[in-house]
Amino acid sequence: MIITCPECSKKYSVKTEAIGSKGRTVRCKSCGNSWHQEPPGAKKPAPQPAAAPDNDLPPPFNEEGALGADFNANQMGGGRVDPGFEEADKIPDPPPIPQQLIRNNPRPQPKKKKGIVGWIIFLLLLGGIGAGGYFAKDQVIELWPPIAKVYDMVGLDVPHVGEGLDIRELPPTREDEDGVDVLVVRAEIVNISEEPRALPYLLIELLDPLDRVVQRKKMPLVYDESMVTSGADMPMEQQMLPVGETLTVETKIRRPNPTATRLQVTFLDPREAVEP
Repeated sequence: MIITCPECSKKYSVKTEAIGSKGRTVRCKSCGNSWHQEPPGAKKPAPQPAAAPDNDLPPPFNEEGALGADFNANQMGGGRVDPGFEEADKIPDPPPIPQQLIRNNPRPQPKKKKGIVGWIIFLLLLGGIGAGGYFAKDQVIELWPPIAKVYDMVGLDVPHVGEGLDIRELPPTREDEDGVDVLVVRAEIVNISEEPRALPYLLIELLDPLDRVVQRKKMPLVYDESMVTSGADMPMEQQMLPVGETLTVETKIRRPNPTATRLQVTFLDPREAVEP
């Protein structure tokens, strides 16, 4: 049978059994128009109004009912075929789009576990350092005395320089030695604890009205003079003050700063005393 496209009047020769007893939807290869082709002898239906231009979108050739998918060379009769369509059924399908070029279907990225493991190791190391610094704080302070201030700031109980000892200042006096003004500083060091205490250094500082240090002097505390090497300025080793004992000390500051208005006497760690 011969079927004619109602849009462009192109004619096609097809087998009658390909249309069937109820007819079927076909599409013109020339203009892309689709229509319902009735079998031979059937009453033609009333023509349908043309679709709006915006909706005139022909389905692809491989959809059900399309002429290119439903009719092949075996179904076509011996009629004439329009030029350019002889090998239409042999055109290969285009290759699939590479997966990495499809934006709407991104490949899921594997979860990174290295960062989590690194943070766990870092926290374990940090915790180990903190625990070591806490339980070995006495050894740490022994090696580096200034760290004691850090322990004290965070509220940890740390031994202080001169712990168990008390300083009782005595009124200072002024003397004249060969025309040189001399300030004589006296104090008593008392062991108020129940065990012998190591004697630190003594730090005497002169302060101006703004409490700025204008002059200072460091001196070792010596309880047993026999432990001091002759001619040495400091004891050979740190001495101990027995329980309940009092050590009276006296030192002279030549040419005291005239801007000084008061003095203060404190303990000083021996390791800090020998620093330049």
